[in-house]
Amino acid sequence: MLSHHRNSWLRLSKTGLLLCVLGSLGSISPAWSATVFGLAIDKNSAVMSDVVVYATPIGAPMPATAKTEAAIIAQSDMQFTPYVMPIRVGSQVKFPNYDKMEHHVKSFSPSKEFEIKTYEKGVTPPPVLFDKAGIVVVYCLLHNWMRAYVLVLETPYFAKTDASGVAKIENLPDGQYEIKAWHPNMGSIKPPLSQTVTINNQSAPLKFQFDFVPIPRKPAQLPKPNTGY
Repeated sequence: MLSHHRNSWLRLSKTGLLLCVLGSLGSISPAWSATVFGLAIDKNSAVMSDVVVYATPIGAPMPATAKTEAAIIAQSDMQFTPYVMPIRVGSQVKFPNYDKMEHHVKSFSPSKEFEIKTYEKGVTPPPVLFDKAGIVVVYCLLHNWMRAYVLVLETPYFAKTDASGVAKIENLPDGQYEIKAWHPNMGSIKPPLSQTVTINNQSAPLKFQFDFVPIPRKPAQLPKPNTGY
């Protein structure tokens, strides 16, 4: 199994380097830009999804904030989807309800406390503005297993790992960066993993190994047919 992961990672490394070069050659910016791959694994070397990998430039200004459409965290099949969402400061998020049940969305987080009181299927309340960096935990007050995490970042350079444990940050200009990796199980107490690297068109993929095994997400408790809820 370890041999399989090692071979897969080697193939990813070669692919990542090739994409970095191709991306740089196609850039119209006076500075090179690269695509950086990050692999997240747990303490047993198993790949981890829902890890946010983000890069903050060192000694260089942060790019100006661009106006974007509101992101969406849906309530579907009695869960929040996506479970983890990275966004930049100043972004808005909508919370549509696609379930048959009512939901009551609430956050007690210091960086963004808000409440969307009970609303029914098909309703999309006005978006919520996330105007301060930090970790925001979103709950449904009616269904205690429903939870989502919004990581609000100052930087626009971020990505989330997929089922293969890989995150891909694109269009990074050359320079020095602090690159961090965060998982919801770390909460706001445990600091994210961090590496300081120099990014260029030959940048090697990064690996982040956490010192824990992720706690599985609580499963949805779907209503039983013909018995109410």
